[in-house]
Amino acid sequence: MAREPMKMDRMEGANMGVDNPMRNLPPEAMKNLLNPMRNLPPEAMKNLLKPDEDIAAMLVARLSAMSEQELSMLDTVITPEVAQVLMKLLPELQELIAAVEGGGMAQEAPAPRQAPQAAPQMGALGGMG
Repeated sequence: MAREPMKMDRMEGANMGVDNPMRNLPPEAMKNLLNPMRNLPPEAMKNLLKPDEDIAAMLVARLSAMSEQELSMLDTVITPEVAQVLMKLLPELQELIAAVEGGGMAQEAPAPRQAPQAAPQMGALGGMG
């Protein structure tokens, strides 16, 4: 004996009548919700933008674990313009890129798997390999 399929109510418009509490917020309160950083004291904002040693070490470790092909791909796609934006997001990159450009990476990261090739620096990570 076959079971008859269970009939379900149509769900169109479900919960659409529920009032959205965000809709009643004044514009200034909505801006603060969308950008909580705008209310930080200047000192806290300055500290937030400082490079963090733990994040820098993690980035070095991750870059060191990448293959030559992966590093080359990063070097190709990270233009100087993109690097500037990334450094705002991750201020740790500024010191990392400076170390790579100056050859100071050796003390922070394990030795590369092969000798670096004399390739032109195309992007922000040129010479990383």
